Amino acid sequence: MGHRYAFMGPAEITAAALALCVVIMLHEAGHYLTAIWSGMKVDRFSVFGIGPAIVKLGTWRGTEFVIGAVPFGAYVLIRGMEAEEDPPPPGTKPDPDSFNFRDKPLSRRALTIAGGPIANYIVAIVTFFAVFSIFGVKQPPRAIAIAAFGDDSPAQAAGAELGDEVVRIADLEIDPALRGNDVAPAATAHRGETIAMVVRRNGEVLELQLAVPTDEDAPPLSVQMEGVGSERADVPFGTAVAAAFEQPYEMSILQLQGLKKLVTGEVSRKNVSGPVGIVKAVAGAAALGLPDFLEMVAVISTLLGLFNLLPLPALDGGRLTFLAYEAIAKRRANPRVEEAVHGYGMLLLLGLILLVTVGDIQRLL
Repeated sequence: MGHRYAFMGPAEITAAALALCVVIMLHEAGHYLTAIWSGMKVDRFSVFGIGPAIVKLGTWRGTEFVIGAVPFGAYVLIRGMEAEEDPPPPGTKPDPDSFNFRDKPLSRRALTIAGGPIANYIVAIVTFFAVFSIFGVKQPPRAIAIAAFGDDSPAQAAGAELGDEVVRIADLEIDPALRGNDVAPAATAHRGETIAMVVRRNGEVLELQLAVPTDEDAPPLSVQMEGVGSERADVPFGTAVAAAFEQPYEMSILQLQGLKKLVTGEVSRKNVSGPVGIVKAVAGAAALGLPDFLEMVAVISTLLGLFNLLPLPALDGGRLTFLAYEAIAKRRANPRVEEAVHGYGMLLLLGLILLVTVGDIQRLL
C-alpha cells in the first residue's frame, strides 16, 4: 500500500525531549520578561532543569542564570512572590520603588503571571506560521489508515491489518477530513455489540466483524490512525497568518471540550498522557520529518499554555484566580492561605503527573 510508518529512534526521542524542555523554558521566559518589564527583580532563572543549581551560567540585570540538578523543565524565582515572615500592618501602602512582586499594581502582577501562557501561545503562532509559510498547509488526507495496534486490539482480533484504510464503522462513513477523530466514537456508540467494520486493503474492500468491548474503560478499537495521502499545499501569506492564529484557538477549544468529557466521565482517564506520552507523540512527529515535528512542537506549546491557565492551585491560572478575587473584593487574599493552597496543590499536581507517567510507561511496555 506504500504507507510509510515512522520509526522512532534515539535521535527522535532525544529531539522530542529537548523540544519539550525548550517549550517549558520559553514559558518561563515569558514570566521572566514580563516581570522585568513590570519593574520586578528576578533573582534566578534556571533555563534548564529544576531543583538546586549545579551550573551557574552568569548574571545579567541582577538575575542569576543557572542549570538545575534535575534535567527537565525550567523555573524563575521572582522576588517577593512568597509570603512575608512579618507582613506590614493592614493599610500600609506598598513602596513604589520596590522590586517585589507583591508591591506592584494588580495589573502588572496579573501580566507577570499570565506571561508564561502568553509566551506559549506566541511561540505556537510563530511556529505554525513558519511551517505554513515555508512548507505549506497540510491538506485533508485521502483516507484514514491503521498505523498501529494497541494491546488486545478488537480491530486486530477482527482481522484488520496495518495499512488498512477504514471506510465505514457500523452505519457511519469515515470522513478523512476529520483525520481519524470520528473512528473511535463511531465504535463507542455500539458498546457490547458486533458491528461491521469496512476497510480497504490493497484496493479491495473488505467487511470485518468488529466485537466492541462492553467495558467503558476499554478502547473500542485500540488502534492508532494516520492520514494517507495528506500533502502540503502552498498558501498565500495572509492565509498562513490566519491559519497560524486559528490553529491554537481551535486546539484550545477541542482540549477544553475533551477536558469536560474527562471530568464528566465520557472518556476514560486511562487515555490521559503525561510527559512520557508527550515525548512519544513528539518523537513520532519528528520521525515523519521537520514540518510535522515543528507542528507538534506548536501543539505542545499551545497545550502547555492552556493547561497553565486552568484555575487550579499551583498553576498560573490558580494564581490569576486569587488576583481576580483581589480585584473583586478590593483586598488581597491572606498570603499564607494562598501559599498553602499553592503548596498543597503542587504536591497533588506532582502526584497526578507521577500517576499519569506510570500509565504512560505501562502502555509503552
